[in-house]
Amino acid sequence: MNHMTPAARRVLIVAGALLVAGWGLFALVVAPGDYQAGTSTFGIGLAVTAFVLGMRHAFDADHIAAIDNTSRKLVDDRKDPSSVGLWFALGHSTVVLVTVGLVTAGVGALSAQIGDEDSPLAVFTGVWGPTVSSVFLLAMATANLVILVRLLGRARGGTAADGRGWLSGGPVSLIIARTAATLDAPWKMFVVGLLFGLGFDTASTITLLLIAGGAGVVMPWYAAMVLPLLFTAGMVTCDGLNSIVTARLYRWSAERPDRRRRYNAALILVSVAVAFLVGTVGLCGVLVDSAGVRWAPVEAIAATDLDSFGVIIVAALLLAGLTSWIISRSQRGAAA
Repeated sequence: MNHMTPAARRVLIVAGALLVAGWGLFALVVAPGDYQAGTSTFGIGLAVTAFVLGMRHAFDADHIAAIDNTSRKLVDDRKDPSSVGLWFALGHSTVVLVTVGLVTAGVGALSAQIGDEDSPLAVFTGVWGPTVSSVFLLAMATANLVILVRLLGRARGGTAADGRGWLSGGPVSLIIARTAATLDAPWKMFVVGLLFGLGFDTASTITLLLIAGGAGVVMPWYAAMVLPLLFTAGMVTCDGLNSIVTARLYRWSAERPDRRRRYNAALILVSVAVAFLVGTVGLCGVLVDSAGVRWAPVEAIAATDLDSFGVIIVAALLLAGLTSWIISRSQRGAAA
């Protein structure tokens, strides 16, 4: 599995186009204009900040877990998930682009709502963002857990249908089953990313919106829009590369299941555990911050720091990918 799939090539083309567009517009339009963004000049420092914020947002734990678990599920459906991260990032960044566009168009009330932690918009997004992401992650984790049960069932001589009964019965099971069944193509992650993005619940997104909002007041709209474009380029690049690596890793582990069943099962178990952890922390955070729950176990879970968890997940995936490459090379050597 050394070749690059058509979907993976499209991801690189789109990411490259966004990088060229973002940095090209900065060099040709913004830099010569010597525009002011608040009290500072819109120079290379501010452009790099917007780009890095997008990259940082791509490494949020919910991004990584959503891409990882969706990729795992699509591989089980015999689909190529290489573009999962691209579609997710495009959906997410659409919210940022539209919001900054409204701000630069003069919707001042929106700027005030974003900058005020007690505003109705802030209260709504503070509940919406973590709730949507947590429910989605828990649903996908459960669907992947069913895949793991079926895999282990086949290893014990069971049938491919082992474990499917978990997704029938009550309303929660119905939601999980419908979520897993509906998400049958990478492009549908655009909608998921859009729903995630409607909750401005991360520091990187809020910072970008505030910076762009201030810039849009004192410079032409087309110059201010370079900021969210660079943010999008950073997020699409990182999320896109993440899904390409994840897709290759999961496709390799799913091939020749008689020889790679344990490796495949271990990867699924890690994906499920990560999604359950991130989803549970998110829901507990909503219960504590918005519902006023003061039960000690829930508060303890809500206080879990996931700021660096996304980076840890990516490092673990890269290590798993390196391991798969070493195993593949050793198998080829043994066959020779």
